[in-house]
Amino acid sequence: MRQKPLLAILMLVVVVLGAACATVSLMESIESLLAQAKALLDARKFDEALTKLAEIIRRDPAQWKAYLYGAQAYIGKLDWSSALSSIRKAHELAPADGSVLATLGESLFGAGRDALQRGAFTDAVGHFVEYVKLRPADASGYLNAGRAYLGSKNWGEAGRMLVDGLGRAGDATARKEFASTLLEGGRQALNLGEARGAVTLLKEYVKVEPADVAAYVNLGKAYVATGDNFEALSAFRKVLEMAPQNEEARRFLLGR
Repeated sequence: MRQKPLLAILMLVVVVLGAACATVSLMESIESLLAQAKALLDARKFDEALTKLAEIIRRDPAQWKAYLYGAQAYIGKLDWSSALSSIRKAHELAPADGSVLATLGESLFGAGRDALQRGAFTDAVGHFVEYVKLRPADASGYLNAGRAYLGSKNWGEAGRMLVDGLGRAGDATARKEFASTLLEGGRQALNLGEARGAVTLLKEYVKVEPADVAAYVNLGKAYVATGDNFEALSAFRKVLEMAPQNEEARRFLLGR
């Protein structure tokens, strides 16, 4: 009779050990699949890597590295929507990991540039605004956010982003790019009859490029269109200081 309890205990031990071995085997299998997926990723075999990663996620939906590698594979395929979806899941599971944060930034920037090129300005704004919050010291995020706002004709936010970014631009080349975007936006707004928007952008531009006669002429025109003749007078006087024979400025002043 004593053999039955002993047999039961032995069977329980076998079951427990079997379950433990199965768990270890499963974990080893996931680690092995992760290593294989990473090797495929490094070899730029993105679809094969994604197949491995899908199996890992099926077995362990909380395996954040699988979502990270998945986002990197989608970036390689230029599939920005899927990259963002995958990296956001990784970020939920490992919000402080440096690789996750770096890949999130890359995904946001890539998605923003893609949307900008397609003319999907609202989407571009969303991506770049989030990128700026993630990387507030990166001037390129502000520049592209400004361009996205210009595309959506939100002159005020465009000016704010471009001015903020200009203060973070580290060299003359970058500052020139911000300045040219302010000028382009100001001209665009003026041509569309959005005089207040033109003023917002052009008055910031001439702070950076104070010797640009044509910009002061356009700024003066924009002030006239808004009914602010005092500021228009100031702008046209500045034009004549730099170019005394400028006909547009002379006509405005003589007309007064």
